[in-house]
Amino acid sequence: MLNSGNPNLITESQGENDDNSKLPSPFLGLMPIDNPDGYCMIKERMTQALRYFKESTEQHVLAQVWAPVKNGGQHVLTTSGQPFVLDPHSNGLHQYRMVSLMYMFSVDGESDRELGLPGRVFRQKSPEWTPNVQYYSSKEYSRLDHALRYNVRGTLALPVFEPSGQSCVGVLELIMNSQKINYAPEVDKVCKALEVGFHFPSICTLITCYFLS
Repeated sequence: MLNSGNPNLITESQGENDDNSKLPSPFLGLMPIDNPDGYCMIKERMTQALRYFKESTEQHVLAQVWAPVKNGGQHVLTTSGQPFVLDPHSNGLHQYRMVSLMYMFSVDGESDRELGLPGRVFRQKSPEWTPNVQYYSSKEYSRLDHALRYNVRGTLALPVFEPSGQSCVGVLELIMNSQKINYAPEVDKVCKALEVGFHFPSICTLITCYFLS
């Protein structure tokens, strides 16, 4: 596990994820889609963005990236081996992070259950948020039982685009124990963080306008 020096920041990297070490891993053999070098660059920039986001917010939050990989002949989203930041004082969010590591969502799927929240955001290339994921059905949100167990409530998921703005390269999911109605401040912080990491303000401006309109 990589720690950048900030005691409130935990960043996971492939092959060094201590929170995954005690769990049977279904992710062996998963490969990033298309260009591995580009994948590594995007991962590094997302790590920078999450570091900036954590330093700019006082919210107790789990922020985790979902990225597309190939699993045999299928394209799926996984958060295993992807950057994340986590409030070290929230045991519930830590447990929920470990649960999320065991999930994959089909990018090729059609039903809500197959896509999950990350898959819907990735496929539709548009944000999805809720004041409380416990309002979802288990079909809409397959991690519902775990959300109830670990008191997960407010959730926001944003698509992350490569510089041209055409291709979605992942999903950034923010998860909180508190109910949240107005996400505009969080979106603004995320957009600024992505600008720092990707040096590309256009898509951030688009997302901010989407929320504030």
